[in-house]
Amino acid sequence: MKAPPTTSLKKQISSSKKINTPYLRDGFVDERKAHRISFSWILRQPKKAVAIFTRQPRKAFRYILRHPGKFLVGKGKKPNECDRCDALAVFVANQLPALSVFVADQLPALLSTVAELNHRQLSSDNDSANLVKSVPIALRRLTRDMVAAQEELASQHEAMVALTRDMVAAQEELKDTVGSTGYLMGRVEFVRREVMFEMRYGAGSEPSKMLDAQTEILAADKVAAARAEGARINLGCGHIPLDGYLNVDRRALTGVDIVAEVHKLPFEKDELAEVFSSHLLEHFPHEQLRRELLPYYFTLLRSGGKFTAVVPDAEAMIREYTAGNYPYKDMRDVVYGGQDYDGDFHFNMFTPESMTEYFVEAGFTNVQLVAGGRRNGQCYELEITGEKPQPTETTTK
Repeated sequence: MKAPPTTSLKKQISSSKKINTPYLRDGFVDERKAHRISFSWILRQPKKAVAIFTRQPRKAFRYILRHPGKFLVGKGKKPNECDRCDALAVFVANQLPALSVFVADQLPALLSTVAELNHRQLSSDNDSANLVKSVPIALRRLTRDMVAAQEELASQHEAMVALTRDMVAAQEELKDTVGSTGYLMGRVEFVRREVMFEMRYGAGSEPSKMLDAQTEILAADKVAAARAEGARINLGCGHIPLDGYLNVDRRALTGVDIVAEVHKLPFEKDELAEVFSSHLLEHFPHEQLRRELLPYYFTLLRSGGKFTAVVPDAEAMIREYTAGNYPYKDMRDVVYGGQDYDGDFHFNMFTPESMTEYFVEAGFTNVQLVAGGRRNGQCYELEITGEKPQPTETTTK
């Protein structure tokens, strides 16, 4: 095979648009002479061969040398140098126009895209590097913030604990103050009651003589017989005297045996066997009842003597009035009294519990509630009884 010309390829290209070789015609590959090219010549002169066929010596020659098997003419036989050269010549002749279009039109855009991708990759790498550097810094800053927050919480907790201690101390002090104030108010109330009691009922007071009834025994024989057997008296009997009792009232009504005030009876200490009162105790104020009247009856009774009281049941009246079963007028008359005459005024209200306390305070034992919430005309009433203990008994509350 005839060797290619030795004239410098660079000079040929620069001196003329057409390369002066026996394998080119009008600047393109002459297919009639392409088979004369040997693969050994390509190996000997690779740059010149590639420049002749593609005018892109680096890319074309690099691709052809990497993939020689793609340029074989036939299949099923072992390629030789001639076959390789023929395949190379045919491939270059067929692909040269397409390669020229690709290089001129598509390759710049591809290179631009590759450059942009490379730029993005570099930016991503920089961002990753910056992230790797910034994460520890952010973590350290977050750690410092957490430590500061924990310290602040600890200080606030200490402040809360101190505030709680102060509040507990203030509460204790307030309790002491309230206790002291309550004690002082209790003492003031006690003194007030003592003064009022002494002013109204004390030895130095001068109650009106017009309010006291003159003591008079109307049934002397009956009174004498009752004293012999152990007198049983019915206090404040009014218009309802009881058989078997000495009926006492401050008015000389039919059936009355003794006219007297209920706190000035014509009997001696330890003389009476029984004292009965029906709707009497509510006519007396609380302090007079507990300080004067009940202790007075207690002293008149002999040991084992019994005291029975029937009084309005305020608890039952309030319950029935709230339920709509008790008229207001009836409740008002029972609570405040009929107020028809001097002595027909009510000053007190009672419940089973309060009456029990009165009896126990006066010294009575075996206190029992006989009836509660019992209807009697306009009134709901309760009945309670107690005994004066024997001298050997210990009075209990």
